[in-house]
Amino acid sequence: MGDITINIPEKFRDHALFKERICGSNFGFMAKRGYYLQPEVIRQPELMREMGINWVTVNMNFCQTHYYSQKVYLDFEFSTGELELYEITKRLHDNGIKVLFKPCLTSLDGAWMGWVGFPDELRQIEGVENNYWDKWFRSFLEAEKYFADLAQRAGMDAMIIGAEYFGTEGQDARWRKVIEEVRKLYTGPITYEFTCNSRKKYGLKWFDELDFLSYSYYPPACPVNEDYFTGKADINDNPDYTVEQLMQYLESRKARIRSISERFDHKPILFTEYGVRSSHGCIMRPFEIETKGHYDGQEQANFMEASFRTFHELPEWMGLLWWKWDETQYRPHYHADPAGNRGFTVQGKPAEEVMRKWAAIMKNEPLLKGV
Repeated sequence: MGDITINIPEKFRDHALFKERICGSNFGFMAKRGYYLQPEVIRQPELMREMGINWVTVNMNFCQTHYYSQKVYLDFEFSTGELELYEITKRLHDNGIKVLFKPCLTSLDGAWMGWVGFPDELRQIEGVENNYWDKWFRSFLEAEKYFADLAQRAGMDAMIIGAEYFGTEGQDARWRKVIEEVRKLYTGPITYEFTCNSRKKYGLKWFDELDFLSYSYYPPACPVNEDYFTGKADINDNPDYTVEQLMQYLESRKARIRSISERFDHKPILFTEYGVRSSHGCIMRPFEIETKGHYDGQEQANFMEASFRTFHELPEWMGLLWWKWDETQYRPHYHADPAGNRGFTVQGKPAEEVMRKWAAIMKNEPLLKGV
């Protein structure tokens, strides 16, 4: 790989985020109010520690009514309460696990958060002017200030200021204002979670103000046959692949990850969402939530093993947060195969031992330091 310089901000050079590679998981996505106080959920930090996990995202929903709404808000059904956030953060810390706070924008019409977006200034009618971007960002900024203050008071270790808000990412000046205001209230490292479409469509110049890169990344690990996803063929007919075959397919992704780091001033990159379901064929499209292939825990485990082996070689790579630790929404087809749960979770599946193994390998393994 040659000599690589990783750009870690001077003020965070000794921060826990950059002390060792990350082997973690996403926790509490789409969790409703009171979730983190449930007895079974309270036990999870101890189970995470036993698996070797060293970082988790703690998710908190905030909402807007429609994807085109201009006001965001906390909701008494969907938004986590402050006290339970303090409690789960303390329990995670007590078990030696660091917390990456991840407020998640949830559109209550069921739309993906990336669809939030508006036209530019409207002036078609004489005397009528409207700027929906100003209205949305004014509301969003107040939410971010609240989250920054909450993260600071709760002692959370790092913060994601946005995740997959694809439609907003071209608003450079407005995002810089968000970062400026967040830094007044929160002293830890901050990042923004982007997707593969983000880097293709936008310049993302405002990423120069982030402390590290976070990538929502679901790369295919074998050839993709679209017939399996349009009902023209049975996804259960997709071939079985060995770890070595999956690694061969993922090999080209290393150069892509390196190029992303280089594009953004050699910042280190963390896969803040990375995973696949234990459902056969999902390695073609790991983000897939709807297909109904048979339970295949071994395919999920092979994907995880191949991913760790492949990206572990990259000094820019901070590690990954598996998507995901828990399923807070009930999807019936995940539970329709008696052989096993076909969701993203790894507990009780072959992938659990893979994660346990790699957590031990990566523990105390530092990133290369640079300027």
